[in-house]
This record gives sequence, C-alpha cells and structure tokens, in this order.
Amino acid sequence: MRGRKAFTTSAGDFPTIENYVGATPLVRLQRLPGNTTNTILAKLEGNNPAGSVKDRPALNMINEAERRGDLTPGDTLIEATSGNTGIALAMAAAIKGYKMKLIMPSNMSEERRASMAAYGAELISVPPGAMEIARDMAQEMAADGQGVVLDQFGNLDNPAAHFEGTGPEIWSQTGGQVTHFISSMGTTGTIMGNSRYLKGQNPEIEIIGLQPSEGASIPGIRRWPKEYLPRIFDEKRVDRVMNIGQLEAEETMRAMARTEGIFAGVSSGGAIAGALRLSEEVENATIVAIVCDRGDRYLSTGVFSAKESPAPTDPEGFWMAVTRLMGLPNLYVLFTSDLDPESGRAWCPDCARAEPAVERALEEHPDATLLVCRVGPRPAWKDPQHPLRVDPNLQVSCIPTLVQWGIDTPMQNRCLGDKLEECGSEDEVYRLVTDFM
Repeated sequence: MRGRKAFTTSAGDFPTIENYVGATPLVRLQRLPGNTTNTILAKLEGNNPAGSVKDRPALNMINEAERRGDLTPGDTLIEATSGNTGIALAMAAAIKGYKMKLIMPSNMSEERRASMAAYGAELISVPPGAMEIARDMAQEMAADGQGVVLDQFGNLDNPAAHFEGTGPEIWSQTGGQVTHFISSMGTTGTIMGNSRYLKGQNPEIEIIGLQPSEGASIPGIRRWPKEYLPRIFDEKRVDRVMNIGQLEAEETMRAMARTEGIFAGVSSGGAIAGALRLSEEVENATIVAIVCDRGDRYLSTGVFSAKESPAPTDPEGFWMAVTRLMGLPNLYVLFTSDLDPESGRAWCPDCARAEPAVERALEEHPDATLLVCRVGPRPAWKDPQHPLRVDPNLQVSCIPTLVQWGIDTPMQNRCLGDKLEECGSEDEVYRLVTDFM
C-alpha cells in the first residue's frame, strides 16, 4: 500500500517458549519477616513456563544429551519423578518432539498428573511415596530398550543448569549481597548448582538445605535412604541441614499467600519457614530462598482450604508459630501451663479449668483459629524473667490468658487474663469467652 513501509521478518526473529526458561523474579518479603534487620528474598521459580524450578534442569538435560549425540529424533524418554520434574520434562519433550514416559507415586496431586498428561506424557504409577521403586523401574525399562533415562538423580547437567543460570541470576539480582541461600532438597540439583556458583563468588555465603522431619510427607523434599542418595549430591557443598515439619511447611505456605500474595507449594512453604527460622539467628543478612513452584498444582489436595489447626507451641517457638498464622481473620492465642505428666492436665488448676472451655467456645466459631502457647513447668513460669513476661510486645502477667491476635488495640483491650483466673467453673469460663468473642 502507498505510504506504508513494508517490514519483513523471518520465523527465527521470534523467541520460542524455550527462551523463557529462567530469568525469574527475586522479590522481598514485606510482612512475614516482622521487625528485623535482615532481608528475606524469594526466588519465584513458579514463573517458569511449566511452573517450577525443574524447567531449568529438564531443558538442560535434553539439550546437553542432544549435543552429545545421546538422543535421536523420535526417541522415548523415561524418568522417575515426584511431580515437578515430570511436568518440566513433559514440556521439554513436547518442545523437542520426544515421547515421554513418567513413573510417579500414585499419591501425587491430580493437577500434577493432569499437567503431565496435557503435555502428552504417558503416566505409570507406583505405590504412594515409593520413589525408590519408581527409580528402579525407570532403569529396568531402559535396560529393556523401552527408552532413554535422563536420570535427574545422577545427571550432572541437572546442577549445571543452576550453576549456569539460577546462581548467576541470584548474584546479579542481589548485587553480590547475598549472605545465605536456602533450598529444599529432593534430587539436590538446585542446591548443588547454586552452592557451586555462589561459593565461587563468595566462600562465606552459607548454604542451607532442607529435608523433611521424620514422618513428614512434603512433595519435592526427600530424606533419602543412603543407597538411594542422589549421585549428584556432595554433602560438602551444604553448610547446614534443617529439618522441616509438614505442619510448619503447610502453615507457612498458606501464610505466604495470605500475607505476601505469593501462591506457592508446600516445599516452598518449607523453604520460607527455614528462612524465617534463620532470620531469628542472624542480623543484617540477605537471605535468598527458592520458591520452587506455584500453589495451583496443590489445590485438589485441600491443603489451601484446610482449617488451621496449629500444634501447641512453647515460649521459644511462639513468634515463629504466630507468624505462620498471620493474616487469619480470627486468630486467638491461649497462654497456659504445661501438662502434668501424670494427670495429662495442665498443672495450673485455673488453666486446667479454662482450656476445655476455651476450646468449646471456639468450636462454635468455624472461622476462628486457636494457637496454644504452653509457658513451661511451674518453676519456669514463676521466674520474673520468663520470656513471655518480659517481652515488651506481650508482657503476659498471668495464666491462663486469652488474646485476640492481630487487632491494632492495646493488649489489655483485647485479652482476658485476670477475669479467667477468677472464674470458678468451666461453664463460667465458657460464658466469659463467648461474650469476649
């Protein structure tokens, strides 16, 4: 047409989806850290195309296998996975034109399974939690000629993706100010690659790995038997290992969504919980934690809709426990005595009378959450320097004390203390607490 200049472009001038793996945001947590001199930063790996940190090694393992000539067009890839690597490999295989067979425990979330299938992968189930069986099956299928195993657990191209990508990004995004790096440990590729790069820039950076506490089942984090420990793992690259409980990880995950607007999965909750714990120990630190995926792939498990039922805490863990419950609309804290080992009831008679009545009153309010803080045995509580007595933000003077948490009014206007002590029966406590609520 007259007056218009014609532009011509070739297909190669435009990026493909592969070009958008990596370069993820690093954001500062604003509310969860509380009053601290530390900066806690979250690396949002859910912003990768397939929604997790595993996009990086998945693509790198395939690209490097192609470069070495280990893959040919039309090959079938086989991999054992607990979820995120499977989704990432299914995406990468779709990009590259390979068939994909994924072996995974049957208890993985429906969203994860549906995502893999959407990318065209064939799914093979093993019993719940049986990643060792899945790994053995993958090797057996490869030995039978059914395909090629990339082996995320032993493939050095896995940590290399982080040495070449994630680590340099963190160093650049923090202006070289990072002092601590925290990551959940599953295949361990993320922590191995980042440790190698960051320690190469500054050997003083502390590398902290997270593993589940005994009995916890957190997708993406494993406590491997020695014979199944990933071959890419080098314990010398990890300065410290933290155990993370399932409840702590899930509570922190929900708090991230409520108070920071970061919608992530359970292992990411574990990573941020670890960062918050660490922040209690250090000063003037820049702590980077890997938020490895998005929360939408866990919705069907009910983990976001579950009513908060926090475990009782003690004075030492109180602030961490209450931080994980931030943002709940009706949070109550009951400061009470420890349980007598013989009777199983609170050693303080007033507390023994108040506890069941408070719990009964709160049961009538489905939107209410109760955190119980046990102050310790009698000699500890009678000490005038008890931490709950001298904490300027608390100054708990008697037990039992019930506090409606998070309302911006003076402590004495939002708590029941002396009045609870004066009650002569459970029914009297119940009526008092009902009126208070």
